[in-house]
Amino acid sequence: MKIKNKITRITLVTLAVLITFALLYAAETVAIVLKSVGNVSLTHGDKAAAVKMDKGLRLQDGDKIVTADKSFAAVRFVDDASTIRIRANSTCRIKAKKEKDAILKNVYLEAGALYAKVTQQRGKFEISTPTSVASVKGTEWITEQKFEGPTLYHCLGGAVEVSNEVGTALARAGETVEVLNEKTAPVTRKTRPGEGVWNDGLGLQDNYEFEFENQSGEKKLLKFELTTEK
Repeated sequence: MKIKNKITRITLVTLAVLITFALLYAAETVAIVLKSVGNVSLTHGDKAAAVKMDKGLRLQDGDKIVTADKSFAAVRFVDDASTIRIRANSTCRIKAKKEKDAILKNVYLEAGALYAKVTQQRGKFEISTPTSVASVKGTEWITEQKFEGPTLYHCLGGAVEVSNEVGTALARAGETVEVLNEKTAPVTRKTRPGEGVWNDGLGLQDNYEFEFENQSGEKKLLKFELTTEK
């Protein structure tokens, strides 16, 4: 009887999570804020006013995220297990289009750095910058966009393909694709010592847990664990 009750509780928890994500999906939500530390602001679509980005906030297509010094944010897309961590002093915009039961995801990194991990991909996942676009399937990597400068894609696992109008390059674990500007072809090289790491001490390992209230007023508990390679 105890085993049966335990299985029932696990099933109910799983069902609750699925229902929550289904409701989020129906409400045109494309992602959820898992964590927000320090000064992180959010601008919805074309609105001029920015608001403080807090844990549990729903994100939609066109939302702009800005992290200040000593700040950090983690975001999870609702259709699969794709996650991004936005480093301090970064600016990015979420671009997402729903297609059947998946989301076509594109995170535009204007400046700064972010970590991305794709494990149960449903829709297309891309990271775009002023110089190029990175397309992946089942991998993890760090993208660095220097202010008015080059872009670096550090592959931590799997493979990442980087392309622009000039050329295409592929990086596997331990390799980096460097793009000087939009008129220069991407080049693959070995990742140098000190590259592809989070050296500010933020966002290395986190357990995420927050209470979420759906449209019917029901409260659900969501739990996530995400670890980044050091």
